[in-house]
Amino acid sequence: MRSNRFWAWMVLAYVAGLGLLAAHFRNALNSDGVAYLRLASYYADGKWDLAVSGYWGPLASWGMAPLLKIGLPPLLVARLFMAVSAGVFLLGCRAVYRAFELPELWERAGMILAAMASLYWSVQFITPDLLLGGLLCFATSRLTTGAAFRTTPAAVGTGLLWGLAYLTKAVALPLAILVVFGFGLLALRKGPAPRAALAYRAGVILAAFALLAGPWVLTLSLKYRTPTFSTSARIAHALSGPPDEDRYHPIGRTLHRPEPGRITSWEDPSRMAYHYWSPLESRAYAWHQAKTIARNFITCLALLASLNLAWPPLFFALLLRLSGTWPAGTERCFRALLLPGLLVLIYVPCYITLAEQRYFYAAFPFLFAAVGAGLLGTAEPPGRKPSVSAQRWAWWFAVLGAVLPLVAAVLIIADAPMRAGGCAADLARRLERCRLGGPVAGSGMLPGGRTGLYIAFLLNQPWYGDERQPAPADLKASGARLVVTRRDSELAAALDRDAGFENLDRTLFGDAAEAGRCPLKIYQVLE
Repeated sequence: MRSNRFWAWMVLAYVAGLGLLAAHFRNALNSDGVAYLRLASYYADGKWDLAVSGYWGPLASWGMAPLLKIGLPPLLVARLFMAVSAGVFLLGCRAVYRAFELPELWERAGMILAAMASLYWSVQFITPDLLLGGLLCFATSRLTTGAAFRTTPAAVGTGLLWGLAYLTKAVALPLAILVVFGFGLLALRKGPAPRAALAYRAGVILAAFALLAGPWVLTLSLKYRTPTFSTSARIAHALSGPPDEDRYHPIGRTLHRPEPGRITSWEDPSRMAYHYWSPLESRAYAWHQAKTIARNFITCLALLASLNLAWPPLFFALLLRLSGTWPAGTERCFRALLLPGLLVLIYVPCYITLAEQRYFYAAFPFLFAAVGAGLLGTAEPPGRKPSVSAQRWAWWFAVLGAVLPLVAAVLIIADAPMRAGGCAADLARRLERCRLGGPVAGSGMLPGGRTGLYIAFLLNQPWYGDERQPAPADLKASGARLVVTRRDSELAAALDRDAGFENLDRTLFGDAAEAGRCPLKIYQVLE
């Protein structure tokens, strides 16, 4: 009864927290969120040619489309989607903790930590990463316990979970193959299970996965007229290329016009002019790829440490203690690190920065389980139960390892995700009130992203991109009607001197002091 009461209170607190944070971050927006919401609107309106994008997984847009169809505001739809994603993630974490048979006190602590983390992550971005994390936790936990290899129905269910994960984000396709293969090898090592039965069940998992993923792969292949399961990996690799050319996303480097009907080319950047490259082109490129992998490996380890500071020292301590045989806890610890390790393997060849913690959300419960399994299994000599004192110290070590980076992230980032979105919402309301609109150019970068893009999205107007140092003449030639820039930028000073642009401060704010409090300026391009 006491345990049920704990879970009931936790659910109530979690739901209340989701609601309060969603209300506070109601205007928070990010570029990926704009893309997913726009694609969802095309599904809602039946614009299938615009809805299909090889860069973005479709499941998030599919989930948001019905809510847009019934008339809910886009940002409210996004907040509801992220709240549901956070709930799926939390339940996935519970499945992981139970798969590793953590003691109840550890499970409760892990759930509270996962709840705290996912509450903040649910408002930090509008992306399907939390949903993907939850699905990966569910699917991998079934492989961890071996349940997926015991019966055919269990194998089918696990494969369908992986299929849903792929429809959420394409990275799940290679990850599914690696994880199923990895846990299959571990199952062979663990006991005398029939190899034929294991191979058959692994095949069933992958077949069920293909059954769900196949139609989308076929759809993309027909659209791009070449076998395609995603265009995101190729673009991510292009971004990591040698510095002999500017290889960043063209949407932020060029003034351009999106495909008719779209707000931004970011909805499907697959056909934009990326500078693709291959390490096989030259020795210099091969050496650059090697350096990229080494650098990204360190970045990925830092990102995993940002989820739990306790696992790196424990991991290296266990490596030093390994002899001929593994203690039970040590083996469970390395088993828990399999998914995080494979995530690192997938991301190291491509573009990744310290800002991409969301790529590793799924690793959060596995790192906590690894710390718990490792500490509880090695706190005392083999064959003896850890003492109460050892268990207490292990628990505090694991909990603080997860709490400290989370608290640091909240203190450092705070409300940054909502600054650009909040400013965009205010400026969009002022523009609508003054009946000003038209295509928008310029990023107006603030903490939280490209305010210019967000204004265009809120006004339902196309965004014509940006350049690093745009010239007034280029902005005139772009066809944009409105230009957004930082108030303290060199571009703002240049536009103030150009008779072809009208500063809208007086029109939008009326008062110079009030206009000065806004970090951005909007200019109208005169005929």
